[in-house]
Amino acid sequence: MPTLTVMSQNIQYGSDVRRWAGLVDVVRAVAPQLLLFQEADHLTDPGQADAARRALGMELFVAPARSGRPVSVAWDPAHLRVEDIETRYAAELHHGYAAARIAPWGLTAALPAPLIAVSAHLIPYSAQQAAVEAQILAARVYRHGGIGLIGGDINHPTATDPEIDWERVKPYNRSARCERRQNPGDPWVSNRIVGRTLRDADLTDVAAHLADDRQDPTLRRATGRHGGLRVDQVHTTPALTPAAIDYQVVEHDHSDHLAVVATFDLARVDGTRLYDFT
Repeated sequence: MPTLTVMSQNIQYGSDVRRWAGLVDVVRAVAPQLLLFQEADHLTDPGQADAARRALGMELFVAPARSGRPVSVAWDPAHLRVEDIETRYAAELHHGYAAARIAPWGLTAALPAPLIAVSAHLIPYSAQQAAVEAQILAARVYRHGGIGLIGGDINHPTATDPEIDWERVKPYNRSARCERRQNPGDPWVSNRIVGRTLRDADLTDVAAHLADDRQDPTLRRATGRHGGLRVDQVHTTPALTPAAIDYQVVEHDHSDHLAVVATFDLARVDGTRLYDFT
């Protein structure tokens, strides 16, 4: 079975024509079949969305978001067929979400259930609230049999990454992403509730999984330019995790986030790890 390439990118500043053109070039160079965008503000304009479809050579859906900073999902219709994009609980998440249900067809033809791909952007202002959002997304990604992924700007520390230098982080972000301190002089410690919530839903952090498997800590490199945290992440369900064969961070200067790309050999999907959603 051919491989599936999934790319996630926060496109902050996408309304800047030059930056957006640069991002389009980055996407076209990677040539993913599935693309997850966050902070797709300018794509809420129908004309801009149509122009993006033409520039990317992909179908595109922009989800609702009460923040006005939505996520989107794009896919190559020559390889993937999207049956539905669920946003049922989008109003309960600060930036909303989009859960694409990809039919067993084309690249995914041999899968025993649909592939669910969730474009996510968790709230940056509270680790506790982001953990609640993560719980909602965990339920959505298992919704149609349990072959799925959550990708996007998770905004908070992972379950297992090393501590960063929190003194480099802006005070409001540090307050949102660290444990409460007993005294002002105490060291800052990551609040890992979001990463642990995803882990406790039996979701696997692809970068960490492959970093440990290959003994390559560079796969855990930071994706956010301000503070050095790996905020952009891809998490997979137990059925999809064995199919994760590659992961990379893509350098560019067109956003304050780097892109992350995960590659899956769908022949390795574990059909014994499906779930009946109840």
